[in-house]
Amino acid sequence: MPTFFQYQRVLGFWQEIIGYQGKVYGPSGHAIEIIAGLKNSLIVAVVVTVLTLLVALPVAYAMARYKFRYKNALLFGILASRSYPAFAALIPFFVMYQALGLLGTIPGLVLLHLSITIPLVVWIMVGLFAALPRFAEWEARLDGCSRFGAFWRVMVPMAASGIAAAALIAFVTSWSEFAFALVLTGGTDAQTLPPVIAGMFYQAFGEPGELAAAALLGIIPPLVLASIFQRRIRQLNMIGAI
Repeated sequence: MPTFFQYQRVLGFWQEIIGYQGKVYGPSGHAIEIIAGLKNSLIVAVVVTVLTLLVALPVAYAMARYKFRYKNALLFGILASRSYPAFAALIPFFVMYQALGLLGTIPGLVLLHLSITIPLVVWIMVGLFAALPRFAEWEARLDGCSRFGAFWRVMVPMAASGIAAAALIAFVTSWSEFAFALVLTGGTDAQTLPPVIAGMFYQAFGEPGELAAAALLGIIPPLVLASIFQRRIRQLNMIGAI
């Protein structure tokens, strides 16, 4: 029979239930870490998603619409920044963050996640902006819009479906990132949920019910966001501007 018993325990609710062999089950010993990890993951993922869109959308639009020197080299550099394995950069980032005092901080983790999500979203949105019809942008310029006005008032609404998908990808990428979060924030007040769940898994006396409940709680926020953007993501086919 389905029960919310383990979810209540990992969220810190006291349950005076007599279990097998007369054992009393109270809140999970990991409840404080899980709640803090959920909060930190949500803060980091939301901030990373917003900043990624603010930076990546104008960059992708400029790459798609304008011709300038070294454009292809710059695009290749953005792609190359995501070609190396994450573990190859762990030690350099750890040393740099230790010197800058960013080790074990949420702003430090946000900056690192931006280095992952911005190139990814730029590459996604370059293709989308390049496929949008230019006539709507030209007509907006004829009506008196500046370059930024045409981008913000015409191109962004036309690309809303793709932007919703890119936002979801950025959120999930930041939310589920494990390696950097473990090395840079593991064991600190800024650690996110993945390192917390990993710590529960490797403990010798961890309870499978608590681990399963914590893991499922970590899946819920991306599912909720996906359900919100579902209608937009299904409409990824290009539509004309009105």
